[in-house]
Amino acid sequence: MEEAPTQQQPMSQASERQRAMETWWCTCLHCHKMHTELESLCCTEWDIVMPQLEHVEHSADEMTSALRCITEYTGFPPLLSRSVLDVFFHLPKVNWKRRPRPEGPGGTLTVDQCRLVAYRVVLEWILKGEKLGRHNRKVLPSCVVWSIRERYPSSSGQYVGFKEAEQAFGLI
Repeated sequence: MEEAPTQQQPMSQASERQRAMETWWCTCLHCHKMHTELESLCCTEWDIVMPQLEHVEHSADEMTSALRCITEYTGFPPLLSRSVLDVFFHLPKVNWKRRPRPEGPGGTLTVDQCRLVAYRVVLEWILKGEKLGRHNRKVLPSCVVWSIRERYPSSSGQYVGFKEAEQAFGLI
């Protein structure tokens, strides 16, 4: 006697693995577990054209063709310096919902402000003039997000995560 076939999910859905709170999807080796599927993104699979990354040298005779993580690219660390973030924060072209003021001691940026501005600086660097807006937002790769979070950690250890435009503008 033949059993009735069980109802199965389509093959594409059945073979997809969950990304949230996992890191199996990371190929740059710098990503961290993220709380949502949307944020579980590696720089090597980002849909934004990135700068040409150098090859990683293993020995004098051997070179790998694998891309390095964008956070190791020579142009990345300077973007996170306080002086760059301060200048970018004060640029009139930055379209903050309200004109924020530095909320740190002596009129400096707070760590939270630095972190939020760093996310925008990295996007500006990568986008090279491409405009983002209300219906054209980009999620930063996990490795980028965590590099920024490690440099400018939240005092509570809690982070908001990716927000749509209306929610994000109210944060700064």
